[in-house]
Amino acid sequence: MIITPFYKGQGLGNQLANYVTLRAIAIDKGYSFGVMYPENFKGKGFMNLDIGLPVIGGVIPVEGQTPSVLPEGIERYYREYINFYTDGAVMGDYDPKIGLLEDNTMVHGLLQGENYYKHRKEEINQWLSVEPLEMSDDLCVINFRGGEYKYVADFFLPQSYWNKAIGMMKEINPDMRFEVHTDDPETARQFFPNFHIIKDIGLNWRSVRFAKYLILSNSSFGFLPAWLGDAKKILAPMYWERHNKGRWQMVQNKTDKFTYICG
Repeated sequence: MIITPFYKGQGLGNQLANYVTLRAIAIDKGYSFGVMYPENFKGKGFMNLDIGLPVIGGVIPVEGQTPSVLPEGIERYYREYINFYTDGAVMGDYDPKIGLLEDNTMVHGLLQGENYYKHRKEEINQWLSVEPLEMSDDLCVINFRGGEYKYVADFFLPQSYWNKAIGMMKEINPDMRFEVHTDDPETARQFFPNFHIIKDIGLNWRSVRFAKYLILSNSSFGFLPAWLGDAKKILAPMYWERHNKGRWQMVQNKTDKFTYICG
């Protein structure tokens, strides 16, 4: 069995990225799988996630760090290696060892890149199935991330990005309507004073998943539902989390499905 933990400090996007990568590896290798700390899953109110076999025991003193005691039957721990800083290397590239994991391993990391799991897209649509939403052809969903992002200059997207993305959607349809789905309505109102704003994690995720037109923030929350969906146009910030720096730090965040724009 291979396993991954769900931490309280993880967002839903991080949890689901770990989950789909874990299950893709399990199928590829013929392993069973399980989730440690499944009670921390942040999508339980709207998504019925199969957590696999029970994970018994184990101690992780600090979230995201090496366990001091491995669960029963688990013999090794592997943390995804991501190169962020070495000159001349591709920063945030995929870890080739992820696909070579041995059975009875706990794995943890960002695990966000589609190359880890894109060959299992049909299965992932089943794993992450939710109640469908009927979305209008003249509605564009805006996935706005506030929260702690607004305190990090490298992450928080400027008004210029949103204005440009909205303008591009209006070029497609001058009568396009916009609906903002966010974790932070107060901050969202400062950016979109005339748009309907919704904070409801289940409705937010499902709206991104079933949108016909979509403007993404640089948050992992929106990546998988957008990637799984059939939107006619998906706009996303060039360089993702380093949009404001003008360079890629996580090439795992690149996908041909999104149209990346500068703001």
